[in-house]
Amino acid sequence: MNATISAVKRRACVACTAAKAKCTPQAANLCQRCARLGKSCTYLDLPQTKRKHKAAPSRVEVLEKKVDQLMSQLAALTRQSAQTSPDTSNPLTSDLGSSHDPEPDSTDIAALLDAAKDPSHGPDPPTSSVLEGQPSIVDRGLLSEAEAERLVATFQLDLVPKFPFVLLAHGETAARLRAREPFLFLCVVTASMGSAHPLRKTVTEEIMKHVTLRIVARSERNLELLRGLLVHSAWYSYPAERYHPRLLLLIQFCVSILYDLGLHRKPSPNLDEQRALLGTYWLSVGLCGALGRPIITKHDGRTDECIESIASTEHLSDRWIAPFIHLQSFLATMDEVYASMQASGGRVLVQVTRGSLQRQFDSVRARVEKDLSRCPSSTVNAIRTEIKYVEMRLEELSLREELWIAEPASAVRTTMLMGIIQRSKELIHTIKNLPVSEIAQMTITTSGRICAAVGYMPTAVLTLLKLITGPTDSAMEAQVQAVVDAAEYPNLVTELANALETKLEGMSAADKEMDIVGSLCSKMRLLARCYPYQIRAIVGSAPSQDARQDTSMMAVHANEVAMTPQVWPSIYGDLGDVFPVDDIQWDSLLSNFTNFTGFS
Repeated sequence: MNATISAVKRRACVACTAAKAKCTPQAANLCQRCARLGKSCTYLDLPQTKRKHKAAPSRVEVLEKKVDQLMSQLAALTRQSAQTSPDTSNPLTSDLGSSHDPEPDSTDIAALLDAAKDPSHGPDPPTSSVLEGQPSIVDRGLLSEAEAERLVATFQLDLVPKFPFVLLAHGETAARLRAREPFLFLCVVTASMGSAHPLRKTVTEEIMKHVTLRIVARSERNLELLRGLLVHSAWYSYPAERYHPRLLLLIQFCVSILYDLGLHRKPSPNLDEQRALLGTYWLSVGLCGALGRPIITKHDGRTDECIESIASTEHLSDRWIAPFIHLQSFLATMDEVYASMQASGGRVLVQVTRGSLQRQFDSVRARVEKDLSRCPSSTVNAIRTEIKYVEMRLEELSLREELWIAEPASAVRTTMLMGIIQRSKELIHTIKNLPVSEIAQMTITTSGRICAAVGYMPTAVLTLLKLITGPTDSAMEAQVQAVVDAAEYPNLVTELANALETKLEGMSAADKEMDIVGSLCSKMRLLARCYPYQIRAIVGSAPSQDARQDTSMMAVHANEVAMTPQVWPSIYGDLGDVFPVDDIQWDSLLSNFTNFTGFS
């Protein structure tokens, strides 16, 4: 390049700038590209150019520069290929060596730059259902119009008080709901029909068909799917699976759809969207925490905004949401505190933590109690169960052996262990005394609370007996008897199983085992049978469960106290006549309940 060209310190000419092409000077006022294409070549004055680009280059300008560099390299490779490849029979070589301008049109580069501004790729997810227009279970004659209307009305009247996060329009009919929101209709019908309904399995499979084809295969995302999943998850009962993988998956879909729809940051969500957000929070925090899975959703400013917003609507059920959320938020806080505790803190750390959490809970409970006066009885029962569960969980640290290595039999710990026994009994009594209609409509969350009580109580009893069983004397014997009498575990658990099985009437034994509550009931009965033998393994024999029993049954021989073997209530029979008790793995059996609580 001559000295004259070097002295002219200009950027690209007007033509190359418009085409976003590389501009290489050839003469004082002519670039190589314009000379080759026969175009007029004009440069802007240097002062104007500097003023125009005085600011720092934008992201688009940086991308333009990179594209220019790539296009220059491509042009150079094209010319080199044309010079070194004499075989023009190859269509690729022939095309590259043609006389046409190898640089893409400016519109192609503009399209590339537009694509660079959008970090996403691929088409948008579908907005219509792949199953749209398919005949419903009513159209196929599986469910009558009258039965469909009854089930939708049941949902509105009886189920919403237990889970007020999905509300149907006032006067909504099954026909309109089925036509407008077929997936939500299926989930509402399934929740309302209950475990023993002969169509329960068929309709559940229909729901999973929607989940598989629409949510998994086609990535559909809309409010109907989210609301339907919330209803189906809240009353999930079939199939029963160890560790509940399908239930967890459905809840994770709820969280995923919530975030995909942007409801967590939408400026002005409507009422259905606000309820769905709060319902997703309540279910995901409650069940993921209970099943020992990471909790994704958090109580934040948006949660409080939604609670405040819907509290003033014309719908009474919206006023029932706040107590559920406040209790669930406290449980999430408790779980975080428990997860962060160091074993080295010992009794002092437990006392401080327990006291702090109790003060927080007292405040939450006072707020919740004010709301209960406006709730129907079934809502009150559901919230009372949550309160009993929190009270029981406040004593949970007494079961964590690593916190009590230095003082395993501390008075603080034994008091907390007795607290777990008492709170568990109260929760179980609350459930077994419910009306049969309410037991039939229990949510999966309530089932989880039942598991906690059934698993925590024998764990606390056996832990306490190990602590107080030592050199035997009359005081120790009285303590053992007092603990056994306080728990009344076999009778209590058997009565609970009897109450829960009212929702399973008419089902075969095989169908009951495929139902979550049915499976739990059979395991409860097994716990009741095995429990006396666990007591005997610790204290030598099973004390009487009758608190009025005269303690003179215990005789002292030398330095050893031998407890006269007592016959447990006849409803349990002789376990050895039924199956070998040694074959029963107590810890594994108990884990069916403690694994539902996240504690093991």
